Amino acid sequence: MLGSVDGSLDRIGKRAGIGRARLQVFRHSYISARVQTLDGGQPISLFTVAREVGHSGIALIEQRYGHLVHVPIRSDVVEYRLDHYANRVLDQVALMVS
Repeated sequence: MLGSVDGSLDRIGKRAGIGRARLQVFRHSYISARVQTLDGGQPISLFTVAREVGHSGIALIEQRYGHLVHVPIRSDVVEYRLDHYANRVLDQVALMVS
């Protein structure tokens, strides 16, 4: 049975020089990418994303990720493309290191 992996992630983050790394970071990244995907050629339903991550409704998704709903970059799959997000990623890494 898998226990908490936060300790392991912290050690990886320390070796990588970025400090603490928690599962929440991956969850946030996934949801951010997922709300920018397409489902049958249309933007994914926030309800679908909420159900995928275990939320009972869309309120938290709208509150935290609503600004991403109107992003012009959409994809059929969840993808992490540095060319689209380079500045945001670099800013987040800088915050994690400081």
